Amino acid sequence: MENVVNLSMAEWVYVFLFLVAVVAGIVDAIAGGGGLITVPSLLLVGLPPMTVLGTNRLQAVIGELTTSVMFIMNKQFPAKGLVLGVIFTSIGATLGTFAVGVMDKEILEKLLPVLMVGITFYSIFAKKLKVTEASAALLSNARFMMICGILIGFYNGFFGPGTGSFWMLAFVTLLGYTIKQATMATKPLNLIGNVISLVLFIWLGHVDYQLGLIMGAGQIIGSIIGSKCVISFGSRLVRPVFITVTLIMTSKLIYENLTSGWLV
Repeated sequence: MENVVNLSMAEWVYVFLFLVAVVAGIVDAIAGGGGLITVPSLLLVGLPPMTVLGTNRLQAVIGELTTSVMFIMNKQFPAKGLVLGVIFTSIGATLGTFAVGVMDKEILEKLLPVLMVGITFYSIFAKKLKVTEASAALLSNARFMMICGILIGFYNGFFGPGTGSFWMLAFVTLLGYTIKQATMATKPLNLIGNVISLVLFIWLGHVDYQLGLIMGAGQIIGSIIGSKCVISFGSRLVRPVFITVTLIMTSKLIYENLTSGWLV
């Protein structure tokens, strides 16, 4: 009887996390922030925190790979400079990963809520996020990929939260992309940083492959749905979802820092 109960519980966990991953895949493909859904869900089923982070990386990589392929296959994908961006993002993420054991994250933990508040206000009020045509770039494509690849890649490898939002904002403000173009261009660059981080978690032995692959299957479905929505509806859909995700992330970060005492 005990084995039957345990089996039923295991099946419930698999179904629950699969459905969570489908929803997270849709949200992440549209505006990023899928981890806001998957990480609490993995914690809810009782996984240790480090295993949660490692397993979350595995399923996220599968989802982002699916979304990247969907966007790259689309004729509207802004592919200029992508290879250069992947190279410099890989370098930055690798440096950030190695810096984890050397540098103190406390400054970033305090600064991130402030940055996210700024991104949220920019998302709501900036006219650039409302336009449907690309505007003039402030940097050359090559310079953008080198600078932002190193900086944002380093941040992704070292810390992580909000990386997709930083990429989106950078593409819109510095390269003049529309929010739809920025959403597409962000995915392959965010993916490479997560792959490097996943390798570290695998090396440390903090990945539940069974749960990660089950969620990965859900991510594939969600990512296909979400990417098709981006391609079909563009900024009409991406902007409100992006604002919603950044609001939730900002609120979560402010709450966590308030309860930790540093803002009091």
